[in-house]
Amino acid sequence: MSPDLPLPASDSYDQRRKAMPTLIEILKATWGVFLVASPYVILGLGAAGLMTVLIPSEKISRWLGQPGFGATFRAACLGIPLPLCSCAVVPVTIELSRKGASREASLAFLVSTPETGVDSILLTWGLMGPLMAILRPIAALVTSLVAAVSSLLAAKDPEEGSTIDPNDNSERDPSASTSDRSEGPGALSRRALRYGFVTMVDEIGFWLVSGFLLTGVITALVPDNLVEAAVGQGPRALLTMLLMGIPLYMCASASTPVAAALMLKGISPGAALVFLLAGPATNASSLVVIARVFGRRFVAIYLGSVIVTALGMGYMLDLALDRLGITLRPPMSLAATESAGILETVCAVLLAALLLWSMARGSWASALKELARDLRTWKTLLGRAGSDTPGS
Repeated sequence: MSPDLPLPASDSYDQRRKAMPTLIEILKATWGVFLVASPYVILGLGAAGLMTVLIPSEKISRWLGQPGFGATFRAACLGIPLPLCSCAVVPVTIELSRKGASREASLAFLVSTPETGVDSILLTWGLMGPLMAILRPIAALVTSLVAAVSSLLAAKDPEEGSTIDPNDNSERDPSASTSDRSEGPGALSRRALRYGFVTMVDEIGFWLVSGFLLTGVITALVPDNLVEAAVGQGPRALLTMLLMGIPLYMCASASTPVAAALMLKGISPGAALVFLLAGPATNASSLVVIARVFGRRFVAIYLGSVIVTALGMGYMLDLALDRLGITLRPPMSLAATESAGILETVCAVLLAALLLWSMARGSWASALKELARDLRTWKTLLGRAGSDTPGS
C-alpha cells in the first residue's frame, strides 16, 4: 500500500468518544433525581389509590352539588389532594356539572385539581423542601377561588353557558357510576392498589420519565449562570417561566423535578412556583373540550385566573423571601445519591419495574399520541388567533 494514501477518517469515532462522557453525566444526573424522588412517588401512588376508595365520585357529587360559596370552597379544597391531571379532571368536572354542581364549583375544581395532588405534594417535599410543598397547594387553592369569584362577578353571556345535556354520556367519567357499597375490604384494597400502581402509573409514567430526563439534561449540561441569564430576575423571570410552562404540558408530578433543577441552576422560588402552577393546568386538548362543553367565557376565566394568580403568587413569594432574608435551595442534588440507603434503592427498583410494565402495556405509545394531538391543537389554536388578529 502506498504511504501517500490518506488514512480513514475517524471524525465520527472521535465524536462518539466525546459524546459518551456527556451521556454518562446525563444518565448519572437522571438516576440521582430518580433515586431521591422514588420513595415519594411510591408513597404518592399508594395515597392516590387510597383516595379513590375513600372518596368515591358519588360522594364528591353530593358534596359539591349544592348552591352557594360553600360548595365552591369545598370543590377547591377537594381538588387539591386528588391525583388527576388536566386531561383526567375534565370528564370528572363534566360529571359533577351534570349532577348539579354549580358553574363556580365546577370551575374551582377544574383549576385546583391538575395543579397539585397528593402525589405531587409529597414529591415537592422531597425535591424542593417543605416550604414549597406547603405553598404549592395553598397557591392552587387561591387560584381556584380567584377563578370562582371572577366567574361570579363576570356578566354571564346568555348565549354561552354550559351546553351539557344530562342524558349525554359522551364525556361521562367512566368511574363516576361505580359504587363500592357491595365491595368488601379485599376488593377495595385491590381496587386501590390497581388505581395507584397501574392506572396512575399509566397516566403519569411517560411524563414522569420525561421530567426526570429533562432534569438530568438541565443538571448535567446547563451551566448555572446560563439559566439565570436567560430567565432573568424579578418580573422578567416570572413571565419567562409562565411562557415556558403554558405550552410545555407536564403533569403536576413530572413538572416538579424540572422546577427543582431550574431552582438549583439559579431561578427564584417564585419563578419555579409559576412554572408549577401554569404547566399542569394548561393542556390544549383539554381546553378545547372545556370550551365546547362550558363555553369560551369559561375558558377565558380559567386561563386568566391561572395566569394572573400564578404571577401574583410567584411575585409575593419572592418578595417575602427577600424581605425576610430567606434563601431556598432544593434538597435535590447529586450528593444525595452518595447517602442513598436501602429504602431509596428498593423504591427506585420498584418504580422502574412499574414504569417498564406500564410501557409494555402501551401507555407510553398512548402518551406520545396525546402529545402529538396536543401539539396539533396548539398549532390550530395559535393559527386561529393569528387569523383573528386585525389586519391579518
